[in-house]
Amino acid sequence: MADSFPNAEEAFCDAFQNPDPTPKLLELISAHPRGQTITDLVSFYHEFVTKSPTQVNRLAGVMVEIKSSKGFTVVASDNVGNLAQQEIAPVLATELADYLGGFLAEAKDTFVTPSNEYLIASLLSATSMIYGLCDSPAQAGAVAHGLQLKDRRHRDAPESKEVLVLGMCLQLLVAGSYLYGPTGTDTGKIDVLTALQDIKEEGIVKDANGQILLEATVRQAKDGFKADVKDKDAWNILFPQEA
Repeated sequence: MADSFPNAEEAFCDAFQNPDPTPKLLELISAHPRGQTITDLVSFYHEFVTKSPTQVNRLAGVMVEIKSSKGFTVVASDNVGNLAQQEIAPVLATELADYLGGFLAEAKDTFVTPSNEYLIASLLSATSMIYGLCDSPAQAGAVAHGLQLKDRRHRDAPESKEVLVLGMCLQLLVAGSYLYGPTGTDTGKIDVLTALQDIKEEGIVKDANGQILLEATVRQAKDGFKADVKDKDAWNILFPQEA
């Protein structure tokens, strides 16, 4: 529930439903310049992407515009927990990374559906890296987790593995170049292609569209993640009825 200011939920919903949400959202931040307002902004960003995942590109663009806006500051906790006046960019990056980290910690919902929170968070995570919104160990960690690496011990329920793998595939298709491309942040750290082929051979993915998604990810890995798939296109491989 939004609690950064009275009627915050209505105000954020109205702003996000506007053809150009950025001006109205910046008005809200300017009128209520505190960290909780950014927390609510991130929450409603997630909510609207959940309602329509194929709009993630447009909505991420709005968040980029807000993050790069100059002349706006908020009072939020700094690195040592003290309240301080800060620009929007670092506060937004921290809030979004923390928010996504909570959803990426485990796959609670084991059903492959468009409303699966882990899959939505995976899409948002990949988009956030590509758009420069945030990058955290939890995001890269979710990819490594989904790769089911043999030398890492994960106490996953067997029924959750498919969703973990599909979340990883979404992240690699959309942001593979960022992580494992020629100049990626994690290039050379692990053998992604071998891990993907092992997953395929093990038959972890049962969903028919999920198998297509995995195949597409294998092809990207074979090409060295030199190019990415657009976020909505990756989502539509898994959920073509959303196209």
